[in-house]
Amino acid sequence: MNNLDYLYNANDARKVFGKNRHVDKQLGFTVLEGATVLPHKHLYVNGNRTLGLGGLVDRRGEFIKSSFIFRGRGAAYTPTEDVQQSSATVVYLGIFFPVWGHCLSDNLRRLWFLKSDAFKKYFKDCTPVYISWNNGAERLGLERQENFRRLLAALDIDISRLQAVDRPTKFANVILPDESFFADGDERFFTNEYIDTIDRARNFALKNRTPSAEKVYFFYGRNQVGEERLAQYFSAKGYAIVQPERLTLEAQLNILINAKSFASTLGSCAHNSIFLRDGTDVILIPRSPFKFSWHNQQIFDGIRNANVHYVDSSLSIFNHIIGPYCFVLSRELKNFFGDDFGGYTVDDLKTFAQYIKTYAGHGIDPDAENYYGATLTEFLTQLKRRPDLTAAYGVNLS
Repeated sequence: MNNLDYLYNANDARKVFGKNRHVDKQLGFTVLEGATVLPHKHLYVNGNRTLGLGGLVDRRGEFIKSSFIFRGRGAAYTPTEDVQQSSATVVYLGIFFPVWGHCLSDNLRRLWFLKSDAFKKYFKDCTPVYISWNNGAERLGLERQENFRRLLAALDIDISRLQAVDRPTKFANVILPDESFFADGDERFFTNEYIDTIDRARNFALKNRTPSAEKVYFFYGRNQVGEERLAQYFSAKGYAIVQPERLTLEAQLNILINAKSFASTLGSCAHNSIFLRDGTDVILIPRSPFKFSWHNQQIFDGIRNANVHYVDSSLSIFNHIIGPYCFVLSRELKNFFGDDFGGYTVDDLKTFAQYIKTYAGHGIDPDAENYYGATLTEFLTQLKRRPDLTAAYGVNLS
């Protein structure tokens, strides 16, 4: 259940909700004879870093579009070094992208195959291979992704068998499992095999469960102005404030499996809701206009039968895909908890003024004025009544 009643612009928001993203189909695999695994290659286009290149190329030289981080991105390239030749048959698991949200979606999408009857019957002696992420100066393999390694262990994956392909290599055969989490154009979908993968992690948490807080707020912090005040507000409501990157995966899973109410801003922190028990209350705060499905959150909402409340409390007017984002204590947030609003506080005004001062060079998000509408107008009107603040922070609201 998605409750959108506490959004600034609920009618427009409803346009992007409600689609069934579960696909009930039998997954299988493809045998690619003489396929080449190309390691991830760092790439800049017009001075900007991109997701880069790499993945699988079949023996005819055709790039396998699903072999990159996710379908529709990446491409093949001509290696500048000799292509290694291998007589082995390997199972391709994809590029392991070192961002937690992608770990929970794209990095897991072929792991179902390692628990399948087909793998156990025909390919149990074959090495599962993956591609490490190339960050320019170094490759960020599993050795640099501690919590993802721990997640693999929780999924009963034998990490010692996984092998990184860090040089262009042509194999006798590459087994390519179908994706349990996949893209079709701009839309993302999941299958029963993906649910089974996540449930293995939840069952691990249930088996190793110890007492912890029933209400938790997962704190992200990076590129987010004003989130500390959100955390203070939730703390006053009885929520334990959790910084997940400071905890082991096992500790995070234990917190999530015990939670009866989970809150977070949208993004990687929010994706952890996938490990909650069914029926848990979830409060998600969008970080910027219309970014409700940021990195697949709507799909995760559908996997867990949770009660998801989207509550607006941001005023992120600058146009930048990874932030910065600005949060205030909004009327919508306070109404959700049954508190009187009474106008924005001085701390709200200072938070926004600091955000303007620090990040004005990013340019205005074209969706901001339309989405925030009367809320933004009301806030700016109140801020203009405080010339002491605008002068102190060097904010020009003309």
